[in-house]
Amino acid sequence: MFSSGSRTTSLASIIMNTKVKQSIALGVTIVALALVYLSAYLPYVKSTLYINALQKAQQATTLQDYLAPFQTAFDFWSPVGQPEELRFFGNDILSLLTNQKQQLPQDVAMALVNYAVGELNSNPPGARGLNYTQSILIEASILSAYGQEYKQAGALQKAEELYKEGLQLSPNRPQFLYGLFSLYLAEGNAAAAKPIGEEILKYWPNDPNVPGIMAQLSAAK
Repeated sequence: MFSSGSRTTSLASIIMNTKVKQSIALGVTIVALALVYLSAYLPYVKSTLYINALQKAQQATTLQDYLAPFQTAFDFWSPVGQPEELRFFGNDILSLLTNQKQQLPQDVAMALVNYAVGELNSNPPGARGLNYTQSILIEASILSAYGQEYKQAGALQKAEELYKEGLQLSPNRPQFLYGLFSLYLAEGNAAAAKPIGEEILKYWPNDPNVPGIMAQLSAAK
């Protein structure tokens, strides 16, 4: 037989254990909701804002109208999605610059380039990893296209620096070598283009275009 004191202690323990279990269950629920909010809801809202920006861009009549919806999407914080959106945007700007059917006015092109480069550089300085090297590649491609299209030596020089930085960070990515090769060809810098072409052929000897270009460079001596 248990004394009344033992029953009281036992009842208190049961109540305490119940409260502990309830607290644990509440904590788990809060954590689960927080994870859903961070990993699903915020990325969904951010992606929706970017899709809306793409739709509004097709109807924009001024540069401000074009950029404002994208800025809203970029300013919305989410634990995931920002690097991807910036890369998509950078590739869209690159497409605008290389559109052979309609050349942008130079002041508009310069404003778009400055904006895109600024956003791509929002990655932490010195950051490493795939996102960072992809941002470097897109930025270099944008500056190279702008420099070639509008004869801007400063943009070409910066593009060259970025391609070389990308090569140091990710030496196995062919895009940086091909970017440098195309840039030197556009500048008419055969002396710089040749070793890059040789490097490309060392790793990708079956490239269908580079051998012919290298032959032309050698014949032009």
